[in-house]
Amino acid sequence: MLILIGLLVGLLIGLFVNVLLPASLVPFLAVLTLVGIESLTAAWNAVSEATFEAEKFLIEFFVNALIAVLMTALGNQMKYDFSMVVSFIFAYRIFRNINFTTRKFYLRRKEKGSLGKEEKQASMADKTETISE
Repeated sequence: MLILIGLLVGLLIGLFVNVLLPASLVPFLAVLTLVGIESLTAAWNAVSEATFEAEKFLIEFFVNALIAVLMTALGNQMKYDFSMVVSFIFAYRIFRNINFTTRKFYLRRKEKGSLGKEEKQASMADKTETISE
């Protein structure tokens, strides 16, 4: 519940408070936003597989954020837009994580549906055997 309250408070602050950012920080903010979304989708996959570890999540988040910021800064120094490259990489990883999640959901749903059909067929077979006897 505390997480949802924090999320709502952060959302309201973000919507109603006008924060001015220097133009030089915009690529970093975009990259860090993608890093955060990618980390959340990866964590969602881990939770659905029951392999989530908070320490691993935090380490991966901070390492990914550090690498993304360093690559973006290096690109700024070289006058090359590495933030676009980093954005493409993390966008790919986000879509890959979402794909894994939807595939797991689909397979669970399909398995649940096929089990339901097998149970119905078995109960129908039992009923027909009972009637024929």
